[in-house]
Amino acid sequence: MFNNIKRKLIISFLTLFVLTIVYLFPSEESPKKNIIYKDVNYTNVYLLNKDLLVETSIVSKATSNDIISNIKDILSSLTVNSEKSKYLDNNFKALIPEGTRILDVSLDKGLLKINFSKEILNIDASLEEKMIESIIYSLTKLDGVEKIMIFVEGEKLDSLPHSKKALPIELTKSYGINKVYDVNNIFTMDVLNLYYYINIDDNYHLVPVSIFTNNSDDKVEVIIEELKSSPIHQSNLMSFLASNATLLDYEIKENTIKLEFSSYILDNFFSEKLIEEVKYAISASLGDTLGVKEVNFFVNGEKI
Repeated sequence: MFNNIKRKLIISFLTLFVLTIVYLFPSEESPKKNIIYKDVNYTNVYLLNKDLLVETSIVSKATSNDIISNIKDILSSLTVNSEKSKYLDNNFKALIPEGTRILDVSLDKGLLKINFSKEILNIDASLEEKMIESIIYSLTKLDGVEKIMIFVEGEKLDSLPHSKKALPIELTKSYGINKVYDVNNIFTMDVLNLYYYINIDDNYHLVPVSIFTNNSDDKVEVIIEELKSSPIHQSNLMSFLASNATLLDYEIKENTIKLEFSSYILDNFFSEKLIEEVKYAISASLGDTLGVKEVNFFVNGEKI
């Protein structure tokens, strides 16, 4: 009997030892999992994934009430080999050149002024426009930041460092991101900001695409039609809005838009759990393009 007990104790000990070793030294082939910690602030920024700027979440040390600290925190995440960007997922790349310092930041009535050190001018020529887009779209997600002016060592940055392409006096989302041009007349072109999804390591990330077009049709209808079809400019982007979904009617009052859809708002291939992703992509597209703050969805007269 004593031997049986002893044998069981030895087996239990060995089992516990093996489990401990596996836990402390996991196999390199084990898939990585995204860990979301409770009671930690997250913020969304736009980083480079291959040739597209993609939205991803980063841990923020700043509190929601300290907007200047939030701005500096985000800019650190956008800077190569900074304390924040060193911990980024390998799928994403920061674009502000290594060693770039923030000399000054001020925010007044929605206008954010950032004074960078001269190292920001070391940006690769092929990435200079993407860097500006990343800064604009990451920072204007913050409440209270509507437009941006960039300075280098106290001098306003009026053009891109290498191409010398002129920059607007004040940078807003109308500057565009992941730009696509479908124009034959630059004097009558308009911009539509559409939000698609991309699958990266089994996680879906938002990808904004700015389409510069001469299309003068109703913007709401054009946005819905674009999201119903696969984007021809990027085959790896997707929208979960059903191709047979019909926008029956819409109504805009002040900063709110009401959308009335047919029942076919989701493709049969996808779970209804994706309805929130569909609504978010449509809301972001309409918000950026039309400036609306609230989007309400109805199907057959019922709010969803």
